[in-house]
Amino acid sequence: MRRASNSNGYDSKRHRMGRYKEWLQFTIFVGCYALLNYGYFKIPDDLFLNVIYYHGVVMVCADLINMLAPLEHVLAQQNHLLSAKANLEIVRGCDGAGVLFLVMSAIVAFPSTGRRKLIGLLLGIGLIYLLNLLRISILYFVIAYRPDWFQLIHVYLAPTLMVLVGCCYFAWWAFGSTEKTYEPA
Repeated sequence: MRRASNSNGYDSKRHRMGRYKEWLQFTIFVGCYALLNYGYFKIPDDLFLNVIYYHGVVMVCADLINMLAPLEHVLAQQNHLLSAKANLEIVRGCDGAGVLFLVMSAIVAFPSTGRRKLIGLLLGIGLIYLLNLLRISILYFVIAYRPDWFQLIHVYLAPTLMVLVGCCYFAWWAFGSTEKTYEPA
């Protein structure tokens, strides 16, 4: 049974406006992701290797590994985690940027307040950063002790887990961002 609409087409206008908002959100999401990805690939490799990866990832992971397993004697050198047992190189794409850009784009595109988006972005960036440090530290142990597992974990399991955690984080944040209250049926 069709619902009768009033003579001025209010329901039709509301439906068109809703579709317009959905397309706008989608466009913002894709545009934000594309812009972040574009900027990411404009950063010179030397800056990544000698500054960002060294100070932001490799040194932190080396310290974490040495704290948890002092007998490993892991050294941080440019974009490498080095020890007598392993040489793990961190390259562009192994930094969690793809997942980070997805989460950031989803938060920016989601209809919420600016303050709520800022909190979501800060928490999301922190979560993905910490998750990536944990992933790289685990990959060090995998390459040192189970190199036959490296391909499976590095290419399939770890990236999938990061995307799932990113999606779960966004869902948690998004459900907390809505101001709608629902009445029981």
